[in-house]
Amino acid sequence: MKRKSKIEIVFADDRPVVLYGLQSWFESSDRFRVSACVRNADKLLARLKTTSYDVIVLSCGMEGSPADDFAFLREMRAACPATPVVVFTDGTNAHALAETQRAGAAGLVSLREGAGEFERVCERVLSGATGIVSARIAAYRDAAVSSDAAPDYCGESMSVTQLTVRV
Repeated sequence: MKRKSKIEIVFADDRPVVLYGLQSWFESSDRFRVSACVRNADKLLARLKTTSYDVIVLSCGMEGSPADDFAFLREMRAACPATPVVVFTDGTNAHALAETQRAGAAGLVSLREGAGEFERVCERVLSGATGIVSARIAAYRDAAVSSDAAPDYCGESMSVTQLTVRV
């Protein structure tokens, strides 16, 4: 089913050039309308109290204090539980990215992705899906899983002495 109105987006980032770039890209699409761009957490929360949006796009720079990186994301999710949040980040640590999703991000996009991938993630979270990641974020996650995985020796064990003899 096609929407009759444009998808309303609010962007939050402390870098004006990023806000301008995202706004330009999404405004060029006939499906999206950038309703607001804010540069800090307080302004975003104030906007969310007065206006509803279809999706919130949050920069990794808008996260909380070093003591609790995800406090702001959790606070925002509590204020707007029905509105999906897409976080765009330059992070590559799979565990931190997973923690971002557990804190309430429905989608994650790398800052190194193209705008088309960003749009794809936004569309997926709008359909109600959660745990959506861009291709680059998926690659970071998969690389961490393969390096964290314990090798399967099929029940065979070897002592250190046997191992050094074979090497």
